[in-house]
Amino acid sequence: MSLPALQDEGGVATAPRVEPDDFVFIDTAEALVNWTARMRVELEAHEDKRCCLDTEADSLHHFREKVCLLQVACAGHFALVDPLAISDMTPLLDLLNLGELWFHGADYDLTLLQRTYGWKPLKMRDTQIAARLVGHRHFGLAALVKDMVGIELSKASQKADWSRRPLPDVMLRYAVDDVRYLLFIADRLLGELRAQNREEWFVESCLDLQADVAERLVAPKEEPWRVQGSGRLQPRGLAFLREAWIWRESIAEERDLPCFRVMSNKQMLAYAEDFERGVEVSAPAGWRPRWKKAFSEVLKEAQALPIGECPPRMKRPKSRFGEEERALVDRLCGARDQVANGLEIESSLLGSRGTLEQVVAAKSAEGLMMGWQKELMKEPLSWVQSGAGI
Repeated sequence: MSLPALQDEGGVATAPRVEPDDFVFIDTAEALVNWTARMRVELEAHEDKRCCLDTEADSLHHFREKVCLLQVACAGHFALVDPLAISDMTPLLDLLNLGELWFHGADYDLTLLQRTYGWKPLKMRDTQIAARLVGHRHFGLAALVKDMVGIELSKASQKADWSRRPLPDVMLRYAVDDVRYLLFIADRLLGELRAQNREEWFVESCLDLQADVAERLVAPKEEPWRVQGSGRLQPRGLAFLREAWIWRESIAEERDLPCFRVMSNKQMLAYAEDFERGVEVSAPAGWRPRWKKAFSEVLKEAQALPIGECPPRMKRPKSRFGEEERALVDRLCGARDQVANGLEIESSLLGSRGTLEQVVAAKSAEGLMMGWQKELMKEPLSWVQSGAGI
């Protein structure tokens, strides 16, 4: 069912009219083939060739995260596709590659889609990126819908278990709202981008996000048990942390629980610090007896390990910066903040401090900053090669 846009007295498009039961739930391969075939015909006749996509996963409820629902908007129609019931998503992915594909906050979705299906859209656009580039400080989807459409989206299903079946109506309606208003918001944001001559920034930023996701997925994995904060531990504490991490993974997989439901990284680090200081470590009172027993074995194994077999501390790279280089980074950050303030956008959009440190270390912004960022920071970046500004 198509949702026509309303118009005010001046003929300006407003938000799409919401109609009940205006989406289909697709949970068979045959239904997916039929729906995507119909959408190809609809798109051919439709003036707007764009589609929208969102995903729901179950990382808060299960050990191995998986895609549990795909929300699609296409030619004024909405569908919720069940990837737990349909193994081959090729008909849908091929459909979504016919034109621009819009997301909101695409980073997580792109990661899931590439990891699950080995697929990335040919032409991706992200309303969250657009909102930030024109200066919106509240750029979550709910905030934008409230601001631009005047509707308050429910957050009731935000942390729900999307792997459950059947999905109740309240979750289905929550899910379809993630794509229902996306093109309306996209058009409003595109108008703002064009009015501020920032559309090229937007396109380049979307391409950069795709490249960043692809790079992260193939990056070599470090020892995963070295969680954030573990750098302050000594070898004995690291031995405990490693054994505790391995034990936690095995329990979480056995019980099909997310790891944090067994023990959080923060808890593990606190136990490891106590362990290396010689403070008595005992399992939490609420744990089941089998877990307590296994945890005691972890303690014994870590205590019995010869110090020569304990994991070494990671060597911190020596600071590559002297006083002059640090001063240059500070000066670049100050210039960046001034440029951002003039544009009324967040400073981080022009490059984080970490990025500017890399620029100073490499004596070049090539491969580290996008073209539009380099153009806006042209004068400050000239200091990097000349050594001026210190």
